[in-house]
Amino acid sequence: MATAVQVNVHTYATTHVATNLIRSLKQLVVGCGLDAAKLVGEWRTLERGVATWLGSGHLERLILEIYSRSSGRLIRRFDFDIDYGYNPGGDGDLWIDPDTVAYALKKSGELPANCTYDILAQTAAGRPDVDGWSTGALRSTSGLTRRSVGASVGGGNLGASLGVWK
Repeated sequence: MATAVQVNVHTYATTHVATNLIRSLKQLVVGCGLDAAKLVGEWRTLERGVATWLGSGHLERLILEIYSRSSGRLIRRFDFDIDYGYNPGGDGDLWIDPDTVAYALKKSGELPANCTYDILAQTAAGRPDVDGWSTGALRSTSGLTRRSVGASVGGGNLGASLGVWK
């Protein structure tokens, strides 16, 4: 008699990637010398939105905007670009590379005093609404240049690559 076991890799991968994207945001916030209290206070809301939209396939990019508190001008931006076909046919392994985030921090340079941050998500049309999230607009990246850093987290077919605007 044969026994078959099926695991819902997509659910585990979604949870893993969502959790570690938020952890990576915290690593960036702390590494930039910013106060992580805002992020920690919104952790559940952030994780719920990211996990929901990863699971539905609507999350395109998770963004950390760092801007001047006085002028509102964007100083630095970190983008996690989501790839839903990251490892097709893979074995469902779950991984994170904190060195990618550390490298991004090293390359992004120091921030001027008086900066703060927002976390935003770019989603595809038709995304489900998530309590605690609202619509908003990205700040202009005019005058900044985007550099790709590399893959930072993955699980199953889901992956996220990190880019830095400076």
